[in-house]
Amino acid sequence: GAEIAQAKVKANYKSDTENLRREFYAKDRKHQLDATQISFNKLRKLQEFEWFADKKLEPECISCGKKNMDWCCGHLKTVGSQGAIRFDKNNTFLQCNMYCNKSLSGNINGNKTSRGYLKGLHERFGDEEAIRIIEYCNQDKVKTWNCDELILMRKTFNKEIRQLLSTMI
Repeated sequence: GAEIAQAKVKANYKSDTENLRREFYAKDRKHQLDATQISFNKLRKLQEFEWFADKKLEPECISCGKKNMDWCCGHLKTVGSQGAIRFDKNNTFLQCNMYCNKSLSGNINGNKTSRGYLKGLHERFGDEEAIRIIEYCNQDKVKTWNCDELILMRKTFNKEIRQLLSTMI
């Protein structure tokens, strides 16, 4: 009987602890921002892969033009500089992760060996659309999301991810 009682207490403790943890994170804005950013980045990578596939092109980095890389969702304006457009598809395009995104901090202006994000936008979309994207991203915007908004956004992103994956298979 004592073993059964201990097992019930242990099960209740684990359940109660899990519920407290879930409640805490549901109200923790930093956690919600991070989780939503992960979902958004995954969605944008899939949308970019679809864009290239529709045009029968091999995916390439917006900044350096390399193919077959370790891909990420590269932001033209960083989350720190323009947090209001962190979840905006006009601010995010497929980018190689280790080289351009991490090693070159986004490789925005390019260098001797690569064209850079800005020139990549012009090459991919043409001058008119590239200028529109750059001007849009350069506008000062202020936006903060509460936890409920972030949770709802993440659910929407995850639903879109599932839909994209089902069409890609």
